[in-house]
Amino acid sequence: MNSNPLWDAAAVEQAVSRVASIRPAYSAIIGFYGAVFVAQAHAAVKTAPRAIRLDEALLEMKTKEGFSLVEPSAFTVDIPAAEKLLAQICEIAIRSGEKLGAAGEALTRAMGDGVAMDALFADVLTERGRIEELAKTMDVSPQMISLLLYLAVKPSIAAGVRQLTARLTGSHENQSNCPICGSAPIIGELDAEGQQWIHCGFCWHRWPVKRLACPFCSNRDSHSLEYLYSEDEPEYRVNLCGGCRRYLKVADTRKMSRGFYPPLEQVASLHLDILAAEKGYSHAVASTISNVE
Repeated sequence: MNSNPLWDAAAVEQAVSRVASIRPAYSAIIGFYGAVFVAQAHAAVKTAPRAIRLDEALLEMKTKEGFSLVEPSAFTVDIPAAEKLLAQICEIAIRSGEKLGAAGEALTRAMGDGVAMDALFADVLTERGRIEELAKTMDVSPQMISLLLYLAVKPSIAAGVRQLTARLTGSHENQSNCPICGSAPIIGELDAEGQQWIHCGFCWHRWPVKRLACPFCSNRDSHSLEYLYSEDEPEYRVNLCGGCRRYLKVADTRKMSRGFYPPLEQVASLHLDILAAEKGYSHAVASTISNVE
């Protein structure tokens, strides 16, 4: 059994059910992502990509200088497991919104026609343009194709994170980008002790940051740091930085009566992204989530 609560299928399913009951406006989005998250959790148990190759001398230098350990392209993919999961995700997508359905049907046809999925999975990590070529050929959204492929390789990425986390040394508190892959954070979390953590938007590694500082530009000027908060949703707040004009959603797990599953909380709080954008703030991580219908 997978010991990581992020990949405990029963816990994920319970979180999805709970959030769906309190966020009826998100029924379409949670209908898609909830089913995908549960499928990912089941797939993770049987996903075993080959170990990531590491240059020990380079790794030592990066660790010493505080750089991220690898680029996203260093992750490896368990191709058979990812293909099996992709087929399931495509079925879920076909039952979902029009854009997702078209992407799901296109990838299902591509798999049936013998298109090399390993090359497309690699494109998720390297962005070489093959996904756009396929999308153009099949007249579907490349963003939707990329999304489905990323969701299919996510358990492989998580396995790589487990390998790399064991190689982290020293303190990574307040690092603006992911210590594992260098990507930007997507959502924050306050744990039971009030410590703030942020989660990577690509590999979902979690690392600590100070609460009274912008995680993107390290601004600590209290006059330019604000937050949005609603008594109707006490578990959420949106931290705003007047210095770099970026924002970060933060979930306070002390005020949650449900299990905290970061990817689910990210997709179930899009109204907060809209609110921050309306106030002139942007996010470091581009998202196609709002366009799934």
